[in-house]
Amino acid sequence: MKILTISTPKDAFFTLPESERQRLTKIAVKNIINVKKKLGDRVQFYQAVGWGRTVSIGEHPNVEEYVQCIQGESPGVSYSNFETYLLAELDEKAMKAAQAFVDSP
Repeated sequence: MKILTISTPKDAFFTLPESERQRLTKIAVKNIINVKKKLGDRVQFYQAVGWGRTVSIGEHPNVEEYVQCIQGESPGVSYSNFETYLLAELDEKAMKAAQAFVDSP
């Protein structure tokens, strides 16, 4: 199944000294690299400049295992909020059903 995860830093992160924020950010980047190595093409990470969050879209048979893999065991996890959503693919059959719904009175 496809899974969308959005990670956003908590306000408490910005109260930390700059050196500690840099240390936690480096750990988070290392975690992303490790997840990419572990899951390969089954996960993609996205970040928009100035958006202040990281998004991943991955494919895994078990949501709990995927979330544990994405969050890792880094100390920075406690300074982030994570939102996870299951994604449904809109294939041709789903699009026809959506069109039928829109066309109905």
